[in-house]
Amino acid sequence: MLIGNSFMKRLTTVTLILLSFLGAQESMIYWNSLSTSVKVDVPIAEDETLKGGRVQIRVSFDGGDNFKDLGQPSPIEGGDMNDLKEILIPRQDFVSLDGYSEGGTAQFIAEIWDRAGNSAVGTVSDSVLTIDETIPVLNEVTVTSTNVQNNSLAKPDDMLTLTITASEGIDMPVVEINGDEFPTTGEGNSWKVENVFEDGDDGLVTFSIDFKDYAQNPGAVVTATTDESKVAYDGTAPELDNIRLYSKNSYDQTLAVKGDSIFLDFMASETLFTINVTLNGNEISQLTKTELQYRYLHVLTEKDAEGSIPFTIDYNDLAGNSGEQVLETSDGSEVLFDMTPPATFKVESVGSSTKKSKSAAPVEAGKPSSSKGQTALPAFLTGTTLIIAAAVTGVLFLLMVLSWWKIFTKANQAGWKVLVPFLNLIVLTKILNKPIWWMVIYLILPVGHILVSLQLAKFFGKKIIFAVGMILLPFVFYPLLAFSKAQIAEPAAAPE
Repeated sequence: MLIGNSFMKRLTTVTLILLSFLGAQESMIYWNSLSTSVKVDVPIAEDETLKGGRVQIRVSFDGGDNFKDLGQPSPIEGGDMNDLKEILIPRQDFVSLDGYSEGGTAQFIAEIWDRAGNSAVGTVSDSVLTIDETIPVLNEVTVTSTNVQNNSLAKPDDMLTLTITASEGIDMPVVEINGDEFPTTGEGNSWKVENVFEDGDDGLVTFSIDFKDYAQNPGAVVTATTDESKVAYDGTAPELDNIRLYSKNSYDQTLAVKGDSIFLDFMASETLFTINVTLNGNEISQLTKTELQYRYLHVLTEKDAEGSIPFTIDYNDLAGNSGEQVLETSDGSEVLFDMTPPATFKVESVGSSTKKSKSAAPVEAGKPSSSKGQTALPAFLTGTTLIIAAAVTGVLFLLMVLSWWKIFTKANQAGWKVLVPFLNLIVLTKILNKPIWWMVIYLILPVGHILVSLQLAKFFGKKIIFAVGMILLPFVFYPLLAFSKAQIAEPAAAPE
């Protein structure tokens, strides 16, 4: 009887001193989605009567009001004396009990029997198991940069910010950016990573977020943002190539006079965000852009300084990387601006010269030098000279016919009509919007030629100086008008 009373006295002090499981934390003990068993440590006294006895673990899901057997009784062996007996309850035995629920708590107690069947119930363990098997998710993941031009791009010294908002409190997540791990700041369900770019490979910034909640439930690794935000790193400065400077001077593209257009062409290695171009000290605007090919235009005025025309190109790309300032062309091309006319001068003398014929047939005495009714031709009109003159005349005539044919075509008239006498004049009066009787005026030379030249120049939007050229040098300026890109500036007559 004394032995039984002593045993019972010792057993009343038995407590559940440790509860552990996979993923337990110091601040709170959790049962999570990865837990495989409940581990309970029960103290066994140094009492030979306990050898061959048993231990039963019980659990309560209602705050300790009702306890249920958890698993099967565990036998007490000799090695358990004066030690903690570790008892493992499989997951299925735990989660299948009535009262088990997500977010609930579990309290534990143990009952010990000796060999004789005497039993004692220990006090409730101080360890409370919180049930949390909910997998955390990241509700919001965004990425942005401090790039002043575009927050989806980044260059050296720009800061990348990765913002994380979880569905519940999580431990510090493990974040990798472009394969390197970076520290995170924050608490609870809000965290962020900040990284200043120094260098790296150009391209889209990649990341991965590995995270667990307080119960150590692991969330799925996240590698994409929730709002489709992205940041691309660009640490490469843009470059220019095929830089060419030239003029539209009629005689030489390397020379320019007042009124000439100066063009600056170049090719960029990538799309540019800002471009600042100066020509001869003038800030000029972009004329055209075709993919990565750029063209700038400046028309020279009396305000421009004479001499070799300087230029500058300052530029940066979409990420803000600045390219090296350009001051020279790629091919060495340059333009010299000259608006100083030649010095005044006076023709000093005027004379004439004659050319003796190489050979002359002798004239017999008493015979005239020429037959009756025949006139001797000047020396310069004989032989080869006549052939050349005829050929040149034919070429010029053909050139004018072709020029008029082209002019008729530009005026929406059939070109062949220029070949038909009088019809060509009728069509011309129609083109120039004149009454039919004007064709009589056009037949009067040189009045007709002057009037036609003036009216055609105006009809094609040319200045008076061009009309003067058509009057004085028709074989030059009519082809220029016909075969240039000049188009009618006034409504053309409808074709017949």
